Amino acid sequence: MVGVISNNISVKDGENTIDVHKLLDRPWYKYQHLRRLYGWLVVVLLVQATNGLDGSIMNGMQTLPYWQTYFGHPTGNQLGIFNGTQGLGGAFSALWLWWVVEKIGRKYTIIIGSAIIIVGVFLQSFAKGLAMFAVARVLIGMGLAFEYTAAPMLVTELAHPTHRAQLATLLNTLYYLGATLAAWVTLGTLTIKSDWSWRSVSLIQMLPSLISITLTWFVPESPRWLVSKGREAEALAILRRDHCGNDPEDPLATFEFNEIKSTLAFEKEHSNGSWLSLFATKGNRHRTWIVVTISILSQATGTTLVGYYLAVVLTGVGITNPRTQSIINGCLTMWNMAFAFWGAYKIDAFGRRPLMLGSLTGMLFCGFIPWTICSGVFAEHGTKAAGNASIAFIFIFSGFYASTWNGILTGYTVELMSYDIRSKLICTQSLLVQAAITGFNYLNPVALKNIGWKYYIVCDCIIALNIATVYWTYPETKGITLEEVSVIFDGEKAVKNDISKHREGDATSLDFTSEGKGVVIVERHEHIQPKV
Repeated sequence: MVGVISNNISVKDGENTIDVHKLLDRPWYKYQHLRRLYGWLVVVLLVQATNGLDGSIMNGMQTLPYWQTYFGHPTGNQLGIFNGTQGLGGAFSALWLWWVVEKIGRKYTIIIGSAIIIVGVFLQSFAKGLAMFAVARVLIGMGLAFEYTAAPMLVTELAHPTHRAQLATLLNTLYYLGATLAAWVTLGTLTIKSDWSWRSVSLIQMLPSLISITLTWFVPESPRWLVSKGREAEALAILRRDHCGNDPEDPLATFEFNEIKSTLAFEKEHSNGSWLSLFATKGNRHRTWIVVTISILSQATGTTLVGYYLAVVLTGVGITNPRTQSIINGCLTMWNMAFAFWGAYKIDAFGRRPLMLGSLTGMLFCGFIPWTICSGVFAEHGTKAAGNASIAFIFIFSGFYASTWNGILTGYTVELMSYDIRSKLICTQSLLVQAAITGFNYLNPVALKNIGWKYYIVCDCIIALNIATVYWTYPETKGITLEEVSVIFDGEKAVKNDISKHREGDATSLDFTSEGKGVVIVERHEHIQPKV
C-alpha cells in the first residue's frame, strides 16, 4: 500500500528507502543536464582504458620477435620481473593514497596519476635495458593506483542515483577497450622490422592519460567530498545542476543533499578516522571482509594467466606462431569487451549476487575445468584436438569472467563503502589487487615452467572457494541510493533522510512546493543477506 506524505513524495510499506529506478520518466539521453554530466564522466571512465592497454601491451609485446630479442627472450623469474614490478608501484602508493584523495579531492588525484603514467610510459618506450624497463613499470603502477583509487569514487559519488551502478561498473569494463586497442595495434606492428615494433605499441599507452590530464580539470568534483570539506553550497549547486537540471521544482537535489549531510554526520560520530575504524563496528568488519576477499580472489581465478601470459599459455597447447597468437589475443579482448558491456548494462536488472554467482559457476564448470582437462591431455599425449579445444574453453572462461568481475570491483565494492572509510577501503582494495597481480605475475610463469598444466588445478579450487565466499557472505545492494546502502551493514539508524525525519514529526524537512514534478517514491526493498 502506498501512502502520500506530501504532494510529491510517496511512501510504500513504511520504508525509508527511495526507488532510484522511478526518479526519471524517460531515458537519460533525453535530459540535457544528464548528457552534459555523463559527457564529462566519460573522461573519468577512460582512465581505466590505460589499465587495459597496460595488460594487453605486456601480453602483446611477448609475441613480438624484436621485443623478445631486445630483452633476451625472458622466461620464468625474469619474465615475472617484467610484469610484476608494475604491481609494486601500485602497492607502494596505495599505502598513502587514502590521505591524498581526501586532502586534494578526487579529480586532482586523477590528474596527478595521469602525469605519473605519462612519465612512466615514456621511460618504458625508450628503455635501454631490464632495469630501466622495470623502473618504468613501477611508475606506471603508481599512476594507475592514483587513477584506480580516485576514479571509482568520483564516478560513484557524482552519478545520478538511477545510473550509479551501470556507470560504476562501466568504469572497469573499459579495461577491455584499452586491451582491444593494444591487441590489434600489436598485431599490426608485427610487420615493423625494428625495435619500433614494440616501442610504438608502448607509446600508445600514453593516449588515455593525455586525454585525462587535459580534460579532467572540467569534470565536477564529488558533492560528498565537498560536503565533507564544508563546501556545502558548491555541493548543492552541483546536485541541482547535474541531477535536476536546475529545475526548482525537482526535490531530488535537496533530498540527496540532506541525506549526504546526515549520513556524514552519523559516520563522523561513530568513526575515529583511523585505520582501526575498518574493524570498529560489525558493519565495517563486514565491508572490510568483502573488500579483502574480492580483491584477492578476483585475481586468483586464473584471469592473470589470460591477461598477462596468454602467449605462454598458447605455446603450452601448441600455438607458437606469433601472428596466430596476436590474432587470438585481439579476438579474445573483443569477446571480453562485449561480455563486459553486457554485464554493466544488466547489473541492476539481475542484481550483484546473481551475476557474481552465475559468472563464477560458468567460469568453473564451462570454462576452467574443461580447459584444465584439455591442457592435460595435450601435455601428456600430444593430442592436437585437445590443444585446439582448450582455446575455445579459454574464450568461455574469459567471457564469464568479463561479464562480471572487472565491473564488480568498482560497481559493487565502492557502493558498499561508507564515506568515512571509503578512501581507506579503496586504497586497501588497490593495494591487495596490485599485490595479488604482482604475486601471480611472478608465480604464473614459474609455475607454468615447473608444473605445467597441473597449475590449472589450483585455479579450479580457488574458483570453487570464491563461489562459497560470495554465496555465504556477500549481500545484495541494488536499487537504492549510495547512502542507503549503509542500512544493510549498519542498521536503520545509519541513514537519516527527509522521509525518516517526516515520520518522526519534522515536517519542515519536506519543504517541497512542487506539484507532480520530481516525485520521489519510497518503497520496501528485500536485501538478500549472506547465508550466515
